[in-house]
Amino acid sequence: MCIRDSALTHAVEGLSAIDSRAVTVPNERAIPYAGSNPMGDIMAERSIRLIGKHLETAVGDPGNQEARDGMALAATLAGLAFSNCAVAVVHALEYPIGVALHCSHGAGNGLLLPYVMEYNREHAASRYAKVFEWLGGNVIGLSESAAASKAIERIVALRKAIGIPSRIRELGGSEAQLPEFAAKAFGIKRLMDLNPRVPSEEDLLGILKAAF
Repeated sequence: MCIRDSALTHAVEGLSAIDSRAVTVPNERAIPYAGSNPMGDIMAERSIRLIGKHLETAVGDPGNQEARDGMALAATLAGLAFSNCAVAVVHALEYPIGVALHCSHGAGNGLLLPYVMEYNREHAASRYAKVFEWLGGNVIGLSESAAASKAIERIVALRKAIGIPSRIRELGGSEAQLPEFAAKAFGIKRLMDLNPRVPSEEDLLGILKAAF
């Protein structure tokens, strides 16, 4: 379940990373990813379409071989997408949470993804609109911003359907831990640089408070 939810996070973050042509390489640190690019977009799209088709069935009916195979391919493609493009703020926030609260990578990613998407929404609206369409949504007549909001709603619904927690407190976290999580995440500059909206430490704390 949690591995499959990581697949969606990997695909969405790979798709919505800053354009590879805008990536700069600071002298003082390496950039681990290339930024979004056409090849990554193709892999992310295919992964997200497969997830929209198979995720709920694979979780609800583990014996369904077609759904399991579809999700295995989706996870592989999402891995290729992010490894050629990027992961960003979702992962930066999940790392300290996962260490402190001993939750799975997929549970942490799945919990945080909609909150980070809301933070990024106006900076990645065209990409998130595609996510909604690829998950099976009808984008006819919707603005990019409206479709992006629908993508977040759809991911929230998927999260609920497959049993991913929706709040940090459900993982055992306390509000007092949030500033430390934000500070540690902010220190992961290699991921901050690739997010479609470059956050401040205060922004990260705001995301965590929304997710608490």
